[in-house]
Amino acid sequence: MFAEEEKVLVDKQNAINNKVKFGAFVDTYYSYNNNRPKAKERNYTTQAIRNQEFNINLLHIEASVEEERYRGRIAMHWGTSVIANTAAEVQKDNSSNQVSTRNIQEAFVGVRLFKRTWLDAGVFFGNIGHESWISQNNVNYTRALALDYVPYYSSGVRLQHSVSDKLSFQVQILNGWQNITDNNKDKAFGSQIKYKFTPTLTLTLNQFVGNEAANFERKQYRFYNNTILEWNFFDQWSLAFQFDIGAQKAKESLSYEPWLSQINPSLPIYRSEEAKAYRQWYQGTIWLSYRINEDLRVALRAERMYDPLQVVASTNTRNGFITNGYTATLDILSFDPAMLRIEYVYRRSRDAIFDYQSRSSQKEDLVVFAFSMKF
Repeated sequence: MFAEEEKVLVDKQNAINNKVKFGAFVDTYYSYNNNRPKAKERNYTTQAIRNQEFNINLLHIEASVEEERYRGRIAMHWGTSVIANTAAEVQKDNSSNQVSTRNIQEAFVGVRLFKRTWLDAGVFFGNIGHESWISQNNVNYTRALALDYVPYYSSGVRLQHSVSDKLSFQVQILNGWQNITDNNKDKAFGSQIKYKFTPTLTLTLNQFVGNEAANFERKQYRFYNNTILEWNFFDQWSLAFQFDIGAQKAKESLSYEPWLSQINPSLPIYRSEEAKAYRQWYQGTIWLSYRINEDLRVALRAERMYDPLQVVASTNTRNGFITNGYTATLDILSFDPAMLRIEYVYRRSRDAIFDYQSRSSQKEDLVVFAFSMKF
């Protein structure tokens, strides 16, 4: 009897193993910055971040499975974009995966609750924005400003449901805004609504709300809405629009009131006041892609980020982060599953925030050569 039970378990395990898919991705790049900065790293980005240097933007290995009743993915990764994107992870505690969080790209398990409903738990890609962490899946090689300032990854649970072939949605309970190790006691909430008007026209709405202040600070709730409209037309053309708006409660303020100590000597001359104002920022991006033939594709991107109060992008300048960007990309696809990309990026800000030789400049422009491959 024991031999039969053991054989059943072995057969079941072999069946699962046969359904697991393994893969890998290598993304290499060389970036030549025309500003010729003294610093080796670019500011206000996480992609192609190193100047005048051959490096690995992203390398990951993965194992995934998706069957009728269960699914999951485990992916570990390394690269300059990984270090840049996980820099804000909490490091002060002793037992919250600090050593390994940097290298976890995704690690989730999911079960099918109903025919069209999935429940996943763990670490998974963030759902906000038109671009992903995997460069080959994107129209351009580098990421738009709007995408570098939204979560690349999230940790928590998500419920996904397809109402029909056209309409689907998901609800998330998360540790916070791009973090695995939580920085406070509160949980954040995310959601997505996706509607396909036609097979070529899709509208996606992503939302986020959560307290982004540390435990020792007063709550600073962040509200974020991301709207994406994608249109693929005439087989060779694709067009996408994205508009984002964010708002976060300002930090507490200190009011100078020296007369308090005259009333009561034990009172300080500064009194803490809870801020009631919300600081806002906006981001808008347009992508246009044209496939010339089976081997060549060109893409353009225009973008603007408006964060004068420096909620998410700190410049320590008068006008904050008010920046336009323009990107042109040539993709050589004849090496499939590899891809060779040549890209020119130009960004201009209202203030001098970009490194330019030994001083600062309002503009930054660079050429990126990238070669990547999926296995």
